[in-house]
Amino acid sequence: MQVTLEHVTHTYQPGSPFQATAIRNVNLTIRSGEFLALIGHTGCGKSTLAQHINGLLKPTEGRVLLDGQDIHQKGFNKKEVRQKVGLVFQYPEHQLFEETVAKDVGFGPKNLGLPEGEIAQRVQEALDKVGLSLPGLAEKSPFELSGGQMRRVAMAGVLAMRPEILVLDEPAAGLDPQSREDMLQLISSLHRQGTTVVMISHSMDDVARFASRAVVMEHGTVVMEGAPEEIFRHPEELERMGLDVPSVCKLGMRLRAMGIECPQDIFREEQAELALLSLWKGGAGHGAE
Repeated sequence: MQVTLEHVTHTYQPGSPFQATAIRNVNLTIRSGEFLALIGHTGCGKSTLAQHINGLLKPTEGRVLLDGQDIHQKGFNKKEVRQKVGLVFQYPEHQLFEETVAKDVGFGPKNLGLPEGEIAQRVQEALDKVGLSLPGLAEKSPFELSGGQMRRVAMAGVLAMRPEILVLDEPAAGLDPQSREDMLQLISSLHRQGTTVVMISHSMDDVARFASRAVVMEHGTVVMEGAPEEIFRHPEELERMGLDVPSVCKLGMRLRAMGIECPQDIFREEQAELALLSLWKGGAGHGAE
């Protein structure tokens, strides 16, 4: 399944004293099966763009196409978009409201009018996917759980709709280091199982680790697009936009500044380890002996 944004512009409160254009003339295609990272400084339009992908916001100008069909065209079934494109907001645990975990996770499927048996099946399936298939947990109040578990419950509620595309707005924000890593590994696992992932992130290390493609936004427009290794070859441009580069890129820059030959396309930890091992074998290590 493919989502395409054609010349999409969105203006909040048009015609009022508070009019503000969040995104301008955005053209973007989300390809089936990819892991796309949306990056940019705060206020650049990433979250607004994300809400257009599943039809939560309607463009002021332009079109959003789902497999070639305009999702805002008269007669198009919006429920189809919401089922196929799941949106997980930043701090989604703040939106939990039901008495039990099972009821919260099953809220979306219940609204689809599905039979109780299928709802129960989807709830268990979603809880299994997020690693919360503990005995008795489904009947607990979600507010009795840890912060990381609450976020997993919120994500399970989206997964219970069985989306083909998962859009996540800073999914690891505010989590402790272990919960953060668990969340990122969960998202990576969902992607490996065939879910298309669109992830908003401020962490360039996470983008380097997981994304197959990155889109950089500035002042509501797309200014750079490509594989992470292509994006991170422009550290000066990213710095000008208030963005960072992965820690490994910084290490490479320091080594080159010291006169040590180091490839410029290294941006993942495993690549750095191999490069340093190669340097050591090529003479740096022998000199120390």
